[in-house]
Amino acid sequence: MNASAAVARAGELAADRRRIAFQRLQYVALRAFGCLLLGIVLLIALFPPYFMTITALHPPTLSFSRTPTLFSTELSPSAFADLFSKYPYLTWVANTTVVAVSSTIFSVTVATLAAYSLSRLRYPGRGTLSSAVFFVYLFPSTLLFIPMYIVLNSLHLLDWLPALIAVYLTFSVPFSIWLLKAYFLTIPRELEDAALVDGATRWQSLVLIIMPLATPGIAVACIYSFTLAWNEYLYAFTLLSDQAKFTLAPGLTKLIFGDVFLWGMIMAGGVLMSAPLLVLYFVAQRYIVAGLAAGAVKG
Repeated sequence: MNASAAVARAGELAADRRRIAFQRLQYVALRAFGCLLLGIVLLIALFPPYFMTITALHPPTLSFSRTPTLFSTELSPSAFADLFSKYPYLTWVANTTVVAVSSTIFSVTVATLAAYSLSRLRYPGRGTLSSAVFFVYLFPSTLLFIPMYIVLNSLHLLDWLPALIAVYLTFSVPFSIWLLKAYFLTIPRELEDAALVDGATRWQSLVLIIMPLATPGIAVACIYSFTLAWNEYLYAFTLLSDQAKFTLAPGLTKLIFGDVFLWGMIMAGGVLMSAPLLVLYFVAQRYIVAGLAAGAVKG
C-alpha cells in the first residue's frame, strides 16, 4: 500500500508540474501575442505622424517624387521656413488660438452651470430639457453647415470670428453638458447638503465643493471643446473667406493650387498644428481616462 501510494503521489506531482509548466507556457504565449499585437497597433498608429514629419523635412526633390520616401538622410527645414515667410501662418495660429480658447471658456462655463442645474435642481421640464440636450448632441453637425451659412449671411456675420465661436458652441455645449451631468451625479449629494446646512449658498457649494471634485470631468470637457475648435475644418472653410481671418485648417488649403500640392509645407503645417494637441493629451491623459469613465458609473 505504501509503495502504490507513493507511486500515485509521484504521478500526481508529475501531473501538477506538467500543468504548471503548461500554464506558464500559455501565459508566456499570451503575453508574447499581446506584445506583438500592441506593436502592430502602435506601428499603424504612429506611421501617419512619422510620414507627415519625414515628408515635411524632405527637400522639394523628394517631397514631389512619385515614389514615397519613408527614410532619407537628406533632411531640410526649408518647408517650415517657407511656411512662415510666404504665408500668414502665424496669423492663422493666432486666429485658431483665439477661437479655440474662447470657445472652450464659454462652452465649459455654460455646460457647468447647465449640468449642475440638470443634476441637482428640481423644476418642471427638467427631464425634457435633459433629453433635448442629448438629442442635439446626437444630431449630425455636417447637416447644418448650409443652414448656418444662410443664417449668418442674412445677419451679415460671415468672416467674423465671434460668429464662428458661437457656431462651435452649438456643438461643444451639448456634449459638455451630457458629460458633466453624468459626472456630477457621481458626486455624493450629502457633501453638498452638509455645506448648505452650514450656511453655504448654491453658488458656493458649486464652486467650492462640486467643481473641485469634478476636475477630471471639467478637464475632459475643456479638452473636447478645445480640440473641436482647433481641428474643425468644414464650418471654418464655409464661414470664412478672408485669408486674414482663416484658422489653421482652412488656411492649409491655400497651399493647394489646382492639381499642385505643396506637400512639404502642407505636412509642415500639419505637424505644427498637431503638436499642441499631442502635448495637451499627453499632459491631461489621467484626467481624460477618469472623466470619460465617470459616465459609465451612473447616468
